[in-house]
Amino acid sequence: MASDSPKRISVCANTPNGGPAHYGPPKVDPNLKPGTKAAMADVRWESNTIRVGFTDGKGEWGQKLRDQVKRLAPMWSQYADVTFEFVEGFTNDVSIAFEPTPLADYGTYSSYLGTDSRRFSRTGRPAMYLVFDPDDANNTDQEFQRVIVHEFGHALGLIHEHMRPDRPILWNQQSVYDYYHKLTGWDWPMIEAQVINPYNRNIIDKTPFDPQSIMMYPFQAGLATYADGNDFVTDWNREITKSDQDLISRVYPKS
Repeated sequence: MASDSPKRISVCANTPNGGPAHYGPPKVDPNLKPGTKAAMADVRWESNTIRVGFTDGKGEWGQKLRDQVKRLAPMWSQYADVTFEFVEGFTNDVSIAFEPTPLADYGTYSSYLGTDSRRFSRTGRPAMYLVFDPDDANNTDQEFQRVIVHEFGHALGLIHEHMRPDRPILWNQQSVYDYYHKLTGWDWPMIEAQVINPYNRNIIDKTPFDPQSIMMYPFQAGLATYADGNDFVTDWNREITKSDQDLISRVYPKS
């Protein structure tokens, strides 16, 4: 995390405006073994063409964000039988909002998972938020890649790597609360939903736990440890790893 200012954190909240990406109490399969289950939700798209709509975003900045999405989202298509069709306005698949609102300020990055996006897009609501601040000097090409590739991973059904039911880490809950409450303003239920609680819907396929995954949050020392007591530390990951490639290629296999 050294590359980012300690006064700034813009991490993905897995659904917009504070809603958790899972429902009800955690349900952990007792047969899961650490490091074996994949972080893939069973919300796969049936069609290999996903229509992505731009719902707002004006002027040069809006065009820049469109261009970044068109450039970066297809990185997943290198490994999966998935094509994104980009259009203006809402679609029946994935609809993106770029502009801030009272409920989605600058720095709001989020996406619903896979086909869950439909129930929002089809009722005229964004399924993905990419609310980059045009005045934030941190919004470089690298930052666009970190955020946009991550959010399109969610749009394809990938969950946060740290929310896997088999994650081999132990949380320091007080430190997690202190850190995220200070830097994001999240309350405890939001922190539980986005960091502490494991995902409890269907999980398919398997790849090893991957701290370098594009779907992993950044975690500084002191927030979690491995079972052996060593610190669990991750960076601001910006690349699709080999593990990410393997998983997405099996879930959306090329013919």
